[in-house]
Amino acid sequence: MPVTKITSLLVSLAFAALAALWLAHLAHSDFGIAPRTIRADALLSALLVFGFLLIGLFSRSFGQRG
Repeated sequence: MPVTKITSLLVSLAFAALAALWLAHLAHSDFGIAPRTIRADALLSALLVFGFLLIGLFSRSFGQRG
């Protein structure tokens, strides 16, 4: 079975989610950071990554005009 872009994206998303959950558990149990703070920082980071991906996607499509 060939690996498509969608498959790679889904596998990467799954590994990123597992890493995020593990880091959140580590931050809460070992460092005593409140879950609310972890959620707020995670949301801000996700929006930042989404923004960078969106910029990268549109910058490639805008560069291929004409």
